[in-house]
Amino acid sequence: MTDEQGSPRRPFIRSYDAPTTPLPKVSPEELRRLAFPERPPPPRRSFGDIPMRIVYVVCAVSIGIAVVVFVHALGADDRPPGTVEVQRAAQATPSPSASATASPSPSATPITLPRVPASRSMTVFPGSGTTIASLVTDEKSGISYAKFAAPWRSAKPDPFQYRQKAGEAIIASGPLPGADPGPLRDQADFRKVATRAARWTLRYQPEGSTLRWTASQPVRYGNGWLLGYRVTYQVEGEKRTSDAIVALVETDGNKPAMLFASVPSTMPELRHDLNMLSWTLRPL
Repeated sequence: MTDEQGSPRRPFIRSYDAPTTPLPKVSPEELRRLAFPERPPPPRRSFGDIPMRIVYVVCAVSIGIAVVVFVHALGADDRPPGTVEVQRAAQATPSPSASATASPSPSATPITLPRVPASRSMTVFPGSGTTIASLVTDEKSGISYAKFAAPWRSAKPDPFQYRQKAGEAIIASGPLPGADPGPLRDQADFRKVATRAARWTLRYQPEGSTLRWTASQPVRYGNGWLLGYRVTYQVEGEKRTSDAIVALVETDGNKPAMLFASVPSTMPELRHDLNMLSWTLRPL
C-alpha cells in the first residue's frame, strides 16, 4: 500500500501499543529516607585540624606570660618592698608632749629596714628652694656642700661636725658614726654602708614611723652612695611625713663622710633644698 507520492505507507503505532518498562515499586520507608536523608556524624577533630591562626594566638599568649614571669623574677631582688614600720624592739609609750613635738629618740636597738633598691633616682622637688648663702666646708669630715640662708641657721653640731636647723628640719654632716667599715671596693659596698648610716639617722625621726625608700643612687662627685627615704607618722592624730637624704662619701680620712638632711611635710618650701644638697655635695 502506497501513499499519494507512491512511497510505501508505514503502519501507525499508537503510544499505548508501544512497549514500556514497568516502574519500580518504592516503599514508604524508602520515600522518607530519600526525602529526609540522615546526616553523618561530624568527624572527630585532631590537633592537626585546628586552624593555624588559633595555634599562633595561643603560642603568643603563652610566650608573653612566660616573659612577664621571667622579668618579674629577675627584678624581684631590685624592687623595694612597700613600707616597713620603724619600731624599736624595746620602747616605752611616748608621752603626748613627746609625740606632739616629734622629738628624736636615740636607741641602740637594731631596726629592720625594707630592702634597699639597687637603683632609684632622687625626685626633684618643686620650687626654687632656699637661697644659697655660701658653702659649708667640713674639713674634719672631708666634704663640702651648700649652706643656706634664712630660715636655716647654724646650730650646736653635737654629735655632728656641722649642723643647720630650720624648725624641725635639719642638715648635718660628720664622719660615719660607729665603727670603721674598712675598705669599700665598689658601689655595692657604699650602698650597704649608706644603709647602715640611714638606720642610724632614724633616731632623729618620730618613733613608730613607717619608712619607704625614695632614692638610691651614686653621689654626683667622687665615690659614694646617696639614699633617700620618707617616713610617715602621726602627730596628735594628724598624718605627717618627712623626706630625708643620707649620703656617704669617700674621703682621705679613716672613715667615709656622712651628710644627713630631713625636712618635714609642714615645711614643703624647704624640700628642694634636699636636691641642692645632693647636687653640691663633693669631697674636699
